[in-house]
Amino acid sequence: MPNPHELQHIERPKLVTTLRQWGSVSTGGILDKNCLIYTDTSIPGLIGYRLVGNIAVVLGDPVTSPEQKSELALSFQKFCSTQTLDFIYIIASEEFALWAQHYLSSVLIEFGTTLFLNPCNNPFNNSGAQFKPLRKKVHNCLHKGVIVKEYIGYNLNIERSISEIVTSWQGGRKGPQIHLCQPTPFIDKEGKRWFYAEQNGNIIGSLILNELKKDKSWLLNNVMIKEGSPNGLSELLIISALNVLEIEGCTSVTIGPVPRNQLGKITGLNGFLTLITHAIYKGSKYFFNLGGHEIFWEKFQPRTEGSYLIFPQKNLNYNTIKAIINSLYSD
Repeated sequence: MPNPHELQHIERPKLVTTLRQWGSVSTGGILDKNCLIYTDTSIPGLIGYRLVGNIAVVLGDPVTSPEQKSELALSFQKFCSTQTLDFIYIIASEEFALWAQHYLSSVLIEFGTTLFLNPCNNPFNNSGAQFKPLRKKVHNCLHKGVIVKEYIGYNLNIERSISEIVTSWQGGRKGPQIHLCQPTPFIDKEGKRWFYAEQNGNIIGSLILNELKKDKSWLLNNVMIKEGSPNGLSELLIISALNVLEIEGCTSVTIGPVPRNQLGKITGLNGFLTLITHAIYKGSKYFFNLGGHEIFWEKFQPRTEGSYLIFPQKNLNYNTIKAIINSLYSD
């Protein structure tokens, strides 16, 4: 089999620019060093995937204009056929999943949600009782002297401190976990923004935004904080970033994928296999500590859309499930 690295090549600046223009919640994974890139010279855009054995695990929708997603997906299908590869999609949008259901004869599993916040409808400024816990957490942090700033310009000390936060956050996570990519705060700076929290002159937390031009949105990456930081620091970082974006007139911040507490829609499977799929997800959610994310974001009252696993040609089996897990980082 030809080496996929030799079959497709795209210069890094062009890759970053394309992802900022047409990317979605899978942007970080596609920028990761372990991701391969498929391109078709007749179609602008790309498909990012990880190769696990003979299975190509595609990260998100095809990265191109909405009008050309289907064309690029069919081109990739032909490529996989010539390379004797199976392929599956993870973190796909509902719109693309419904297309794949008909045109790729796919099994669809709604495993997560993509969340959307509107900075111009800042949840901190809403007076409803459902926002009371959020306001309480933010006020707790502010009363303890925490301030949040946006990092602009060049300051090696600030960059070093934020990088140390990332390392500390990664090392502090408990138990086996899976995630899409390793955080790289100061690589591929085009279209990135950084916010950091400071207390008594020390940086204790950070948040990174990545531009999503097609949606006029910003992708909110991991909120990372030092162990022992004041309760509510994550919420304060998020609200502070929303405040800045509100002033700029931004109406969309994208978050995800957030694993669901239980699977949503499943199409293309019989009743028995559906039950087995629910059981596998429940076990995986427990083993990899996937719970709790949905509860955290509920306090912000986001708009939600489904995030899907797509198994073309109904190739849902042990090998494809294993490929999904092996394609993600685990620790």
